[in-house]
Amino acid sequence: MLGCAMVKSFGLLLTGGLLGACGSAQESDPLVLLAKALTSRKVAVVDLTYRLDEQAPYWPEGRTETPFKAQIAGTYERNGLFARELEIPEHFGTHIDAPAHFNPQGWKVSEIPLERLIAPAIVIDVTEAASSQDEYRVTVEDIKNWEAKHGAAPSGAVALFRTGWGRRWPSQKDFMKQDAEGKLHFPYLSLEAARYVMSHMKPVGIGIDSPGIDRGDDHTYPLHHLTLDSNTYLLENVANLEALPETGTIVIVSPMKLTGGSGSPVRILGLVSKHGSN
Repeated sequence: MLGCAMVKSFGLLLTGGLLGACGSAQESDPLVLLAKALTSRKVAVVDLTYRLDEQAPYWPEGRTETPFKAQIAGTYERNGLFARELEIPEHFGTHIDAPAHFNPQGWKVSEIPLERLIAPAIVIDVTEAASSQDEYRVTVEDIKNWEAKHGAAPSGAVALFRTGWGRRWPSQKDFMKQDAEGKLHFPYLSLEAARYVMSHMKPVGIGIDSPGIDRGDDHTYPLHHLTLDSNTYLLENVANLEALPETGTIVIVSPMKLTGGSGSPVRILGLVSKHGSN
C-alpha cells in the first residue's frame, strides 16, 4: 500500500502541485496515473547515473590505476556473440552504500527492502555556496533554508545534496582532488547537518554528487556510521542532479542483487513532471 508521502509525490509529479491531503485530490489509482503519464510522455525520466567504464574516477587510496577491468569473453567471429567478463569494486562509479558497509547488523545490499528503493526525493542545492570551495561543508542552515522555501520534507524520502561537484566528472584529478599528502578534498556534510537530516526528515537514503558525505581525509567516517547504523543507505557520485527540481521527483534506485554485498554500482532514475516544480 502506498504511503501518504508517496501518494503526495505522485500527485506532485503528475499535476505539478502538491496534494492538500493524502488521497483527497486524486480518486484514481496513482500507479495507473503514473503509467499513463509515462506513456503520454508527461513525465521525464532523468538518468542520475554515470557510465561505468575505465574512465570513471575511483577511490585512490591504495590504488594507482582504475579498478575497472573488462575482458572479452566472446566475439561474433569466434562465438557468434559478444560478451565480456567484468571486474569492479562494489563501491565504484555511481553506487550505493548498503547499511552493512559499516554496520555489522545492517542490511546487505540484497536485503534492502524494495519499498525503500522507490521513494520521493528532495534536492537541497548548495551549488552557489560550494562554487568557491573545494571542501564545502553542508550546514544545518542550508537545510533550514530549503525547509523555509518548501516546508517539511516527507518522511521516508531520499535526501539528495546538489553541490555542483559533478561538473568535474570524469577527471580523476579534479573529482577526487587528492593533494600531495594523499588527502582528498570534495564537498561533504557537517555532522550537525547529517544529524538534522536524520532526525527531522527520517530519510530512507541520502545522496550526494561528490565522492561521499564524510570529509575526504576523515577515516573514522562518522557520517557513514550515523546513517548506515540506522539502515539509511547512501548514494555517492550521483549524476545530473542539476536536472532535478528541488521537490516532486520520485527516484528508482536499482543496485545489483549481490548476496552479502556491502554496496553495488547502481542505476538511479528520477521521474520528473514535465510541468515543472519548485
